[in-house]
Amino acid sequence: MKKVSAWQKLRYRFDNLMSKGTKSLLLLLAVITAIVVVIGGLLAVALGGADGTGADSTGHSIWFTLMHAINTGVLAKEEGTVPYLIVMTIVTLVGIFITSFLIGTISNGIKDKVTDLQRGKSRVIEEGHVVIIGFNDNTASVIEELAIANENQSDAVAVVLAEEDKLKMEEAISDRVSNTGHLRVVCRSGRPDSPSDLQVCSLETCKSIIVNLDDDFMTVKTILTCRKLLDEYHNDKAFIIATIRDREVLHPAKIAGGERAEILNFQKTIARLMVQSGRHPGMSEILTELLSFEGDEIYVEENPSVTGLSLHEINLRLPHSTAIGMVRNHTPILNCDADTVFEPGDQLIRIDLDDDAIHLQERAVVDDSVFEKEPNIQEEPHKLLVLGYTDMLKQILIEEDSYAVPGSKVIIAAEPGRIDTDSLPAGEELENIEVDVRECSIFKRDVLEALVAEGPSSIMLMSDTELTEEEADARTLMLQLHLTDIAGEIGSDIPLTIEMNSARNQRLSQMMRATDFVVSSSITAKMMVQIAEQRHNKAILEDLLSEGGSTIYMKPVSRYVTTGKPVDFYTLGASAARYSETAIGYKKLNDDGTFTIEVNPRSREKETFSPQDDLIVIAKH
Repeated sequence: MKKVSAWQKLRYRFDNLMSKGTKSLLLLLAVITAIVVVIGGLLAVALGGADGTGADSTGHSIWFTLMHAINTGVLAKEEGTVPYLIVMTIVTLVGIFITSFLIGTISNGIKDKVTDLQRGKSRVIEEGHVVIIGFNDNTASVIEELAIANENQSDAVAVVLAEEDKLKMEEAISDRVSNTGHLRVVCRSGRPDSPSDLQVCSLETCKSIIVNLDDDFMTVKTILTCRKLLDEYHNDKAFIIATIRDREVLHPAKIAGGERAEILNFQKTIARLMVQSGRHPGMSEILTELLSFEGDEIYVEENPSVTGLSLHEINLRLPHSTAIGMVRNHTPILNCDADTVFEPGDQLIRIDLDDDAIHLQERAVVDDSVFEKEPNIQEEPHKLLVLGYTDMLKQILIEEDSYAVPGSKVIIAAEPGRIDTDSLPAGEELENIEVDVRECSIFKRDVLEALVAEGPSSIMLMSDTELTEEEADARTLMLQLHLTDIAGEIGSDIPLTIEMNSARNQRLSQMMRATDFVVSSSITAKMMVQIAEQRHNKAILEDLLSEGGSTIYMKPVSRYVTTGKPVDFYTLGASAARYSETAIGYKKLNDDGTFTIEVNPRSREKETFSPQDDLIVIAKH
């Protein structure tokens, strides 16, 4: 090995010192300045001072030399012997160099510090805040919901951590979120799976963490990192909320989070909502109402006044609320059996406009003379037309199969080369539906006319996940324009369910014919924030959306009461209770073909319903 020279060693150490940053440079300049001043001051004393008499003390000489080093103007007024002036000139020249270097170093240090602040590298000092990890189109929806949820909080805080530039995130949030109310949004830049970057968000004092990433594998890694940090900080109150898109990753994500995490199955939730909306237009609006912090929402409270009463009896005594279940031993039970009564310690689950404690009134009078017997109507096979392909289609077919009767059919039409037939359920996985896959140019008018002519029971427009969200929504709007015109020509009233990525594009879509919309990012954001604010909501929402639990349905009003006669909501609820169902609202058809949905009707006065109207119930079947 070649021997390293002393000069190389010195240069290497100097490079290491320079790389340590502004503090090291300032220390080096201070040392050089001290050496030059001390040597210059001692030489001045040795030369006898300015007049050569040696009258100046050593301290005074060093001080005067320092003035030469930091103030070049002193040299112009200096007088003395030639050797003394030469020493002071050298000290002044060195001082000019040091001062220039010092100014540059301080300037760069300030610039670097400002850049770090702009990039969001400083640690936040907050308590009880929500941490949002990841930045995408869904982030704005999450922040909007958090702002609404914290309207009555004086200083609520959300900390956003993502790899994007801090200033860009702040600008995007400002553009997309019209009003954050009392919610302060703090942005920080960093990797979502980096412990050092996550520490900037003060996880030790946060109340919940929302993992909002597009990549499932990075989501699992981030959950593991957050769980480790929460355990290290002994923050037992905080928990993690995350959404997984690929159901194959769902189980590993649950293992990664353990008891610290609440994991949502994105595909299953949206697929079930799409299928339900196709069969019962308006389902998306109902769920949006229940999930949003605006209007009626789900509350849980312990109220001794309901002890000894059944769910049905409680609803007959509530003037403005709808009871939907109980929490017993930390487990939610929706649509309780008729013989189940509340016991001390049970909590009431209700739909209400606010979280004020309920007050029971006198039992309402029920008009059982208008009760109808359940008609013996056999459901017809369902034919669903799906336009477009998405990775979620497998889950949609599974959900459709669980609701359909034997002999039902699903036609999947998409652009050539877009359908991955290997990812679709195999024949033995589906019991009730037949799947017909067609590759065709679905944006051509004659192709759409031929598909509609086959008489589908409902049509579903899927968003293309291979495109950007704006491009996908633009293509969806194009399909909707064609279908609106075709429906007008043939006088068809086929339910049309549309998956949209943006609420803004949904408003454009509402100008045309459509019976329901599913804005996936909005639904997901609302669910995540509901859980972030109240963790027990996860179990309630899962029950409402699961096929095995008590789910939201829309059933004809004629199943419960005689149509054409005025009835109040108490009578509707009492009739639904005969079938072990809980009525939570109704859907009324308007004269122009649209419909109006009322969840937890504020007025319990009598309404007249038609055979086309539906009652919204929570039922087990």
